Amino acid sequence: MNGYVFDIRHFSVHDGPGIRTAVFLKGCSLRCRWCHNPESHDMLPHETIVEKRVGDKLIMMPEITGKSVTPAEVLDEVLKSRVFFEESGGGATFTGGEPLMQPSFVLECIRLMKGNNIHTAIDTSGFAGSEDFASVVKETDMILFDLKHTDADLHQEFTGGPLEPILRNLRSEVMSDKPVIIRIPLVPGFNMAVKVYAKMAEIISGLNNLIRIDLLPYHHYAAHKYTRLGIEFKMEGVREPDSREVSTAADFFRNKGFELSIGG
Repeated sequence: MNGYVFDIRHFSVHDGPGIRTAVFLKGCSLRCRWCHNPESHDMLPHETIVEKRVGDKLIMMPEITGKSVTPAEVLDEVLKSRVFFEESGGGATFTGGEPLMQPSFVLECIRLMKGNNIHTAIDTSGFAGSEDFASVVKETDMILFDLKHTDADLHQEFTGGPLEPILRNLRSEVMSDKPVIIRIPLVPGFNMAVKVYAKMAEIISGLNNLIRIDLLPYHHYAAHKYTRLGIEFKMEGVREPDSREVSTAADFFRNKGFELSIGG
């Protein structure tokens, strides 16, 4: 069995507890306007042209984004950081893209990790079929679940996908005994309003094992990726949230009794 990844990043501290290795999988059905990993959209590896400076010369060079790997190869790479997992309570996080686009591959990777006593987490948009979602969630140790909006029309407009299957998976029985971190992107012009926060809080309050909420303020860091990939950057001119706006969101959820982190 092979799967497709575009990066495996060691020493991550924003993708679950402790020091972690983040496995970035290719493929995503959503097209969130603010996506920071547009190179993950397509499932298969693809070639792009990048500019590289050699001395005084600017050279255009081909670069392949993504590669095919086996679960055993992923395990071998993750094991390189095992000593840091043991000292920090860390492990491996499967992210992307949307890891549930490759459920069988991710499931086999998780089982290999468990066989080596490595804590696992999955970072998901929740946009997946119920059976695929349940099969992976049952095996993993922790869920990082994105909640982007509570209005179906705005969710469809800004992410390219329906909200209903995401909420269905969030409320599913399989989530009831798994530690959960809810991740909320703060995107101006999309979801930064108290009425949205209030509906989110209502939904989140029904989770049995919520650890905390991560607020993720939108930033422009990925703009250059869209240029390199030849993809339209739909966030042109959208400003980053200021500190006052982020504090307003944080205070709202804290006042509702939620544990909170800013920036993941």
